[in-house]
Amino acid sequence: MNHSIGGTVTGLTGRLVLQNNAGDDLTLSADGKFTFATTLVEGSDYKVSIRTQPLWQFCTVTKDTGKASADVSDVAVACSAAAAKVERFAGDGTPGAADGKGTTASFFWPWGIAVTKDGGLLVSDWGNIIVRKISPEGDVITFAGDGGSSTVNGNGIHASFEDLASLTVDANDTAFVADAGGQRIRKITPAADVGTVAGNGTKASTDGNGIGATFNKPVSVAVDAAGNLYVLEYGGGVVRKINPAGDVTTLAGSSPPGFADGTGAAAKFGSGYNIAIDASGNLYVADSSNHRIRKITPTGVVTTLAGTGTPGATDGPGNSATFSDPRGVAVDADGNVYVADFGTSLLRKITPAGVVSTIAGQKGVRGGQDGIGAAATFNQPQGLTVNAAGTLYVADTYGNLIRKVTPVPAP
Repeated sequence: MNHSIGGTVTGLTGRLVLQNNAGDDLTLSADGKFTFATTLVEGSDYKVSIRTQPLWQFCTVTKDTGKASADVSDVAVACSAAAAKVERFAGDGTPGAADGKGTTASFFWPWGIAVTKDGGLLVSDWGNIIVRKISPEGDVITFAGDGGSSTVNGNGIHASFEDLASLTVDANDTAFVADAGGQRIRKITPAADVGTVAGNGTKASTDGNGIGATFNKPVSVAVDAAGNLYVLEYGGGVVRKINPAGDVTTLAGSSPPGFADGTGAAAKFGSGYNIAIDASGNLYVADSSNHRIRKITPTGVVTTLAGTGTPGATDGPGNSATFSDPRGVAVDADGNVYVADFGTSLLRKITPAGVVSTIAGQKGVRGGQDGIGAAATFNQPQGLTVNAAGTLYVADTYGNLIRKVTPVPAP
């Protein structure tokens, strides 16, 4: 006779992988009852363990071992939120452009930040108007840009940008940069060759192909798995799409900037700073002047994910939580959205169910203190990215630092 092995999971908000006897995997993504697919011969031993923890949660198993003398249904899995360990990854905290190892390097108002294929980072160093590259070990070099404020294509430090806002990196390690002052979207290959993808320098929001299109202060760019680019305009209050052929269209929003949920041009955004994309192609906008986080589906349907529009730092369900000038946004593989709240110098998290929590920082306290949770401080961060393991990297803009934030078990 064979018997089933199962139990109950509670507190889960992400994706958890359990296994029985180190061989039978079971993926769970919600609370409730579970049963492993493989049954056991009566009298066989069972041992339930966690193979993969959900991102930004830690789960424990009790009543996890025994003998299958009957159907087993009392294995208990309890999940709870991780704590955030904040530490300095690169930068000495003073404005500068020095290359070097970790904290011997310096930045000047870092804004955009993105993970590269090797696990390192690219950073748009806004104050210096250069792009920096950081190895996984923390070695900082200048990757592109000569520091001059102009539009010059070329290789590495022989290129220049007019106003280096945010950036993203695609699956081939090609970077795309929102050149806000140049009204262009620029491209940087892995060999540091800088070119122009779209925009001709005219400040407007006109659709077209490549340099036949125009932008109004593009500040952030995201890329999907098919190679489509999405551009957030600070000045135009719109989100544009650039397909691999270079055709630029308007996905959502309309001028003048404002606030309205809706589809396509019926929606309105305020002055936003960053945009991110999830695995399903949904976009998330840090709608800064509206103090909200907005969501855009691939078909251009815009809703408010979280924020009431009143500045603050209240945690809770999305429709009652508050933000204050949110500027950085990133989304992990489990659908958690992370927000760098510029106005309060806090790092926030929004679960897929829309529940907002504060994971690090002290409300309104500006600084560069490392620590766990509220023991850490930030200095008005604007940039945020997350890698596959759930590690966050923060462009702590006015602290002139790159910070690393990792999930650890709550004390």
